[in-house]
Amino acid sequence: MGGRRFSARRVTVALAVVGATVFGAGQALGASEPITTSTTCCSYGKAAFTIDRGTVATFQNLDSSPHDVFSVDSGPGNKPLFSSPQINVGQTPVNGTESLAPGTYRFFCTVHPTQMSGQLVVTPSASPTVAVKVLSRKVGQVASSGKLKVKLRGLLASKNVSLTARVGKRKLSTARGIDLPEAAPRTVKLRLSRSGKNFLSGRRSAKVKVTATPPGDIPASATRRLG
Repeated sequence: MGGRRFSARRVTVALAVVGATVFGAGQALGASEPITTSTTCCSYGKAAFTIDRGTVATFQNLDSSPHDVFSVDSGPGNKPLFSSPQINVGQTPVNGTESLAPGTYRFFCTVHPTQMSGQLVVTPSASPTVAVKVLSRKVGQVASSGKLKVKLRGLLASKNVSLTARVGKRKLSTARGIDLPEAAPRTVKLRLSRSGKNFLSGRRSAKVKVTATPPGDIPASATRRLG
């Protein structure tokens, strides 16, 4: 912990500096660019850096003083959303950026918290990051149980995914706050609303469309005719 020891007062000041500096910054150019320092201590190379969704960012230290990248915001277990080791000249991965949803995230250097701050812009994926499949087959079974079985798979890790099931313009069910780890399939039983259940009751068939929407990313849909 030697290099990471810094007072609460320094961190408080650092966060204030980040807020004042970052939100007025211009847009970063390019995609999946490394987070760099300036060639002399003590600042990052620019105010904002951009990476593609699902990318492990790289931190490149261009001067001889020790620096790192440390997320302002915390995630599960009160750990930073992303961080890098402290390094001198060289480069290192910034762990955790691969799990970030599209958006803008603030960071600072724990060695120079009052001087070095910046932002990381995560751009949305150009293609769906979630795969969805309707598993239920029988409309009568769905209507009687009040549940529609759906299989989801995160092509990238996604949090707070929402699901909506419809027949035409008629909404049958919605669910929110679904977290999907990368590549791990998950089966979800969508509970039908009362009106959705009544709509399906007595029908011989229904063409159901289920849409999965990760925040900030392209929605993915699957359609199946229930017989």
